Amino acid sequence: MKVEKLVEIIEKFSPLEEQEPWDNSGFQLKIGNADINKVLVAMEITDKVIDEAINKGIAIIVTHHPMIFESIKQVCDNDVTGNHLVKLIKHNICVYASHTPFDKCDGGNNDYLANLLHLHEIKIMETDTSGFCRTGLIDGEYSVGEYIQQVSDWLKIDKKLMAFCGDLNDRVQKVGICTGAGADYIENAIEDGCDLFVTGDVKYHQAQLANEKGLNLLDIGHYGSEKIFAKNMAEYLRYNTNIEIVESDINLNPFVII
Repeated sequence: MKVEKLVEIIEKFSPLEEQEPWDNSGFQLKIGNADINKVLVAMEITDKVIDEAINKGIAIIVTHHPMIFESIKQVCDNDVTGNHLVKLIKHNICVYASHTPFDKCDGGNNDYLANLLHLHEIKIMETDTSGFCRTGLIDGEYSVGEYIQQVSDWLKIDKKLMAFCGDLNDRVQKVGICTGAGADYIENAIEDGCDLFVTGDVKYHQAQLANEKGLNLLDIGHYGSEKIFAKNMAEYLRYNTNIEIVESDINLNPFVII
């Protein structure tokens, strides 16, 4: 399969025109229209991910996070991005990123996470005009604390890597979610009547806002909410291509339990 055909298949699922103005989805590095028979899917580019691609004979890496966000005026092998580019070019490895389009698309990160959290009646949050957030209902009776334990089990995230503000004894039925850094949607979750909002990268003042407004807020981490990308994208590509799709083995979580 040609690399451009692979990208055509990806963009049928997560159209590039759906990306946010600040985003840089699409080709990060394209080397001709190479023939490919193996794809590596990873959340983002790191030196270890590139080494993994080299060792596994990969011709293209499909990531969630773009490798390049801002304009590059020079490529130097003594900075992180420059070194990545030099190494990738040396080994003829292309890189394509599906970031905000994959967050928003039907079946993308947010829908996938909602299903992992065992929600039903999943839909785009009515107060979120950008199309990122989802809401859903929980089956059964849970306190917030009980449901958080389930989230920890379902997503295989140690609760020590989570942060919470609110009342663990509250009853929870309606849950709002936004993968990645979704704390800007706290007000939307409140307006939508969510009993709990699950996201990542919550800052101090955003947590205080949630507390003041009575919203239960669970921060499962940026990595925790988006590590699902590799499995989700890999499943889509396996179903829609006849080439080998490899999910990265590299643990990209920069945080550890101490």
